[in-house]
Order: sequence, then C-alpha cells, then structure tokens
Amino acid sequence: MAHQHFLVLARAVVINIAALAILLALSLQLKKLWFLYFGLAPLAFLLWEMLVRRRREYIVTNRRVVKQEGVFSITSFDAPLDKINNVFHEQSLLGRMFRYGNVGLETASEQGMTMFYRVPDPVGFKNCIVHQREVYGSLSGIKGGGAAREDIPRLIESLASLRERNIISAEEFETKKRALLEKIQ
Repeated sequence: MAHQHFLVLARAVVINIAALAILLALSLQLKKLWFLYFGLAPLAFLLWEMLVRRRREYIVTNRRVVKQEGVFSITSFDAPLDKINNVFHEQSLLGRMFRYGNVGLETASEQGMTMFYRVPDPVGFKNCIVHQREVYGSLSGIKGGGAAREDIPRLIESLASLRERNIISAEEFETKKRALLEKIQ
C-alpha cells in the first residue's frame, strides 16, 4: 500500500509559514496578540490536507490494483491484474530529485487509463504491479489456479485487511475465503 508523496503537503506548509510570518508581524506592529488566532485557519487547512493524503491509498494485491480515496465519502477504483494492458510511469526533474512521480495503468475497461499521482518511488510501484501481474498470470495457468497451500492463510489475512478497509465487501471476503479453504481440503 502507498500514499501520495509527502511533498503534496508543501503548499499547505508554505501557506502556514507565510500566514504565521504575516500575523506575527501584524501583532507585533499593532501590539495586539489576538491577531495570532487567525493562524488557526491555515493550520486547519494543513491538517485537512494531511487527512486527505492519509485517506488516499494506492494498493497492489495479488489479484488487483486498487485506488481508494475520500474522507467523508469514499471512492474506489480497482483493476483486476489480468485486465491491465500497460503500466507506465512519469517523473519530472523535481520528481527525480525527491523520488516521486505518476504511475499510469491502461486497462481493458471503459475507463481506459487510470493515473496514480505523486507516488513515492514510482519505478518501484510500477515494478510491483508488473511483478504481481506476472505472478498472477503464471498462477492462472496452473490447473486449479491459485496459491500454494502454505500461502492460503496469508491470503486470507490479506483479504481480511482489505475487508476492514472497505475495499472488498464482507460477502466478497466470505466467498473468496471459502474458495481458498476448499483448496486446502
């Protein structure tokens, strides 16, 4: 799982520093310290941006790639690994210096292309998707398709984690869990 790079908070930090400098100068000039209370608004903006960043998740599982975001209402996009046609990344000079960039997926769906913006280590994120796609492709060719017996408990734990984060429904969890447990027997 990945979140956006911490530099997405740079704008809010700069606003806070500028507001603090201006308010401090005003309060000292006018000798009214209550001007500093106006600094709470930019601070609230910074806290909001931190929450938004924290709630924007980019997840790669052994079956799909998920983009989930939202604070009050949550939107989610997921692409099954077998429907991904192409994975690419873009990095500006600044992105290369601070190790962030964008990763894109071209899928066989109506949406076509999905972008994951300002991802830390975009090459690593892209390679993770490509690796999972290759593993998924090799496993789907095996009769009975799926994981080895020793991987099944780990897969169930991963599914439980996805259910807890509302990425999959409880019904999807139970269906997939049942299918995995049938492979053990």
